[in-house]
Amino acid sequence: MRCRGVWLVATAATLGCSVPATDARVTETLPDHVTFPYVGAMLVLRCGSLDCHGSAYRNLRLYGVEGLRYKSTDSPCSPTHMTQEEFDQDYDSVVGLQPEVMNQVMADHGADPARLDLLAKAMGLDAHKGLTVIHDGDDAYNCIASWLAGHTDEQACLRGSSSSWEVDDLGLSDAGIP
Repeated sequence: MRCRGVWLVATAATLGCSVPATDARVTETLPDHVTFPYVGAMLVLRCGSLDCHGSAYRNLRLYGVEGLRYKSTDSPCSPTHMTQEEFDQDYDSVVGLQPEVMNQVMADHGADPARLDLLAKAMGLDAHKGLTVIHDGDDAYNCIASWLAGHTDEQACLRGSSSSWEVDDLGLSDAGIP
């Protein structure tokens, strides 16, 4: 009887330590990196101040003009525009915040984007220190939702930014991305 108990424990331990197949792969689908600067600029202007997500201590960390800068030699407002490195870091921060949920939203072609904390918190659907900063159907929401759906509404992103001079300072214009 005792041997049978040891065999059961050994079998259970072996099954619990199984590893995935060597040919198993996860296919990750990410939003467009090329048009992200429109989304990133809007996020930085709404959420990237030093007391919010422009802080090194946040899970969603945004680098930008008036907050945290990517290069240690840069300071807020100097240089007066966002760098490509900052857009790249912001993109990685946004898509890396909830990679599994991001993958699901992308697989669903952007359907129900408020599953992501990125929108749920900003819309006040989940607890958020910054309260509600994006509303369903406003330009900021449409900017993010269209980006996740694969057809970024660049004009909504520009309108979702707080003012035109700030957008110009980021190096974005109606003509395109730097």
